Amino acid sequence: MGNDEPPVRLLESVSGSDLPDEDGADSDDVLNALELRLVELVAAGYSYEDTGALIGRSPRTCRRWAKRPEIAQAIKARASEQVAGARAILASGMSRAARSLVDMSDGKTKADSATVSAARCVVEATAKLVEMEELQTRLSELEAALAQQPGQPGFNRGRF
Repeated sequence: MGNDEPPVRLLESVSGSDLPDEDGADSDDVLNALELRLVELVAAGYSYEDTGALIGRSPRTCRRWAKRPEIAQAIKARASEQVAGARAILASGMSRAARSLVDMSDGKTKADSATVSAARCVVEATAKLVEMEELQTRLSELEAALAQQPGQPGFNRGRF
């Protein structure tokens, strides 16, 4: 993804100091500076190879760290923040994009291919993000409902 590095940002879910404990071990609820950097880079879409090169660790170490529950949760939270931010930006432009498309189709304004293409992309991307959020919400509700039913076999109905 190139050498463009996103800024390091402390996550709200991280408590206490962003440094490891004195003995070098990390507390269960604290991510150190390298782990925070990994969270930012992975959530931004960097590969484990690129992330490792940027933080001075091997790709294997990055993969292993990303599997730790507290880091996986932080990556998911940061990625969700980024999607929400993108949705807000797209939503703010969606009505203008739709108006522009309608005005061009009515002949009120001149239709040029770049404007039509950009407006269509904004409208379609916003619709997809909204649909994706609705599906995620429904999936979370179904998972929660299934978790509330103890003793019910899963998809395999108790067979191996």
